[in-house]
Amino acid sequence: MAILEPLSVECTSHSEEQTQRLGSRLGALLPRHAVVAIQGELGAGKTSFARGIGEGWGAEQVLRSPTFTIIQEHRRPSDGAVLYHIDLYRVAQEEDLRNLGLEEILDAEDGVVLIEWPERAAELIPPEAIHVKITPLSETKRHLVFSTQDTHTWQILLEFRKRTFGF
Repeated sequence: MAILEPLSVECTSHSEEQTQRLGSRLGALLPRHAVVAIQGELGAGKTSFARGIGEGWGAEQVLRSPTFTIIQEHRRPSDGAVLYHIDLYRVAQEEDLRNLGLEEILDAEDGVVLIEWPERAAELIPPEAIHVKITPLSETKRHLVFSTQDTHTWQILLEFRKRTFGF
């Protein structure tokens, strides 16, 4: 694991299962109103990572790719909180973002928001978001960079690092 830029944590996953476990570790730490922006090319493992977040967060159902539905809502039975899993791959224009109600979802106080392809709505992603960039290194190996611009959110990433890597 390397820390090469401020407010970031980097690691390598060696399998889809490990990528999902990393997501689960992060999901267990997400407070209400958290935003996680997951970036990577097609097949990078964004949905596997998101599936892990849903598991760790406590979603009632397993997260699946919302590419065709664009937005899926998942409930947490313990407190009724909502996890919004959003895939912007098929969103091409700013007007489409407005029609989706993305700004309202990002403002929801009781929800956690996961966004795949966040670069398509970069101007709407709040500065306190956790950014996860997944880069394929081989068929099974992935390089992950977790970062934020916010010092409060950085505390979540520090706790993630401690629970995941022991320091």
